Amino acid sequence: MFKIKKVIPPALKKLWKMRWHSKILLLILMAGVFTGGSLVVTSQPGFCNSCHIMNSYYASWQKSSHSEINCLDCHLQPGFTGYIKGKINGLAQAVDCAVGRIGTKPNAKILDASCLRSECHSNEEITAKVIDFHGIKFKHEKHVSKLVDGIPISCGTCHSHFEGDEHFTVNTGVCYTCHFLKGSDNAIRMVDTRCQSCHEVPNKIIERGMVKINHAEFVSYNASCDDSCHKKQIEKVSNVSDTVCLNCHSFGKEGNYDGKKLHEEHAGGEKVECFACHDKVSHTQSKFDSVSGMMDCKSCHRDTHNVQLDIYTAQWHSEEQNSERVLSPMFLTHVECTACHIQPGQVKSAGIGSIGTVAKAIPQACDRCHEAGTGEKYIPFWQDQIKKFYEQVRNRLQRLEEQQGQSETPEKSKELKNKIQQAKKLLASVESDGSWGVHNLKYTETMLREANRIITEAQQD
Repeated sequence: MFKIKKVIPPALKKLWKMRWHSKILLLILMAGVFTGGSLVVTSQPGFCNSCHIMNSYYASWQKSSHSEINCLDCHLQPGFTGYIKGKINGLAQAVDCAVGRIGTKPNAKILDASCLRSECHSNEEITAKVIDFHGIKFKHEKHVSKLVDGIPISCGTCHSHFEGDEHFTVNTGVCYTCHFLKGSDNAIRMVDTRCQSCHEVPNKIIERGMVKINHAEFVSYNASCDDSCHKKQIEKVSNVSDTVCLNCHSFGKEGNYDGKKLHEEHAGGEKVECFACHDKVSHTQSKFDSVSGMMDCKSCHRDTHNVQLDIYTAQWHSEEQNSERVLSPMFLTHVECTACHIQPGQVKSAGIGSIGTVAKAIPQACDRCHEAGTGEKYIPFWQDQIKKFYEQVRNRLQRLEEQQGQSETPEKSKELKNKIQQAKKLLASVESDGSWGVHNLKYTETMLREANRIITEAQQD
């Protein structure tokens, strides 16, 4: 330290005696060295971590697949101009941080040009691939440089830091928001997506308790995944709170707002996460203890269609404890009563019961989920077969009743009477249902076969 103090005064004297143009050149040289050194130092990832609000981001970057990539390679626009602009912007941010004018949660927008460079991820390479992302078919080709409801789709739209320790990962919530969210003022989703656009049809039978779901069977019926079983998993209504704007602005949401314009302003400029405004959109199985839990006929009716409901939901069981429930494909795909009963009609009864209207089921309702003409083709055929089978069993039952008084002993007479009552009960259920198999074809056949078996057993006794 003593030697430095002895050297400084002579150096200053020598500097003072230098000509003015030499002083200017020396000053320029020193400024250049200082600027160059500053550029090198401030370009290092460690410098980003010198601000305490960057600690979590820096730590997640160190663990990420981009840990070998310099921060500025992604966060600055490629090229000399982008580098200079970024440095000037960085200087302004450093001043804001020093004086406390910056928030505790910084955000950054990464341009596609930074990602889609030939040395990183070339556009030709990523658009040529079909990606299997956790069982979901995905193509970059349908997303890169697209505009959806005022939102320019960029790499950062889907790949973002959003939670946990991941620095740059796929935010699946954004996928669900674009593909499943419907506007609160209309029934249109931002992107029209079908289940099979992303998923393959399961090739194995899925077991849920006593229920076996064979997707191949539903596909053979030309059933629509989206309009039946999975409808409630893909239709979500937009829900933006009136006060959410106050998180960033000093004013709330206007009464008559233009959603497309809001998207252009918030998603087209600085990066604003979808969930900064929207609630998270889930894409999971509906949370019901049973399929029948989705249907509450009693919200409108009071024990007036118990037989129809029992047959549709397969509530009747045979005496064999291990017998499988024969469930209708319509029931398994969550088709509710109002999906088929669509034609209003007047109640045909006297008194106060005649007030109001009822909804009649018509074959054309099938065309909502199946190809045109399906109902008119199959319903008459089903009903004709069930009615013929019903008449055969009923005729056999009538002949059995005629033999009721011919039993040799009171015990056999009592046993025969019980079996006749069992068969009658099954036939009465089929007749009271009134759909003649449409509510549940396989189940109705099973009931008639069981009645026929009881009659045969009684005759043999």
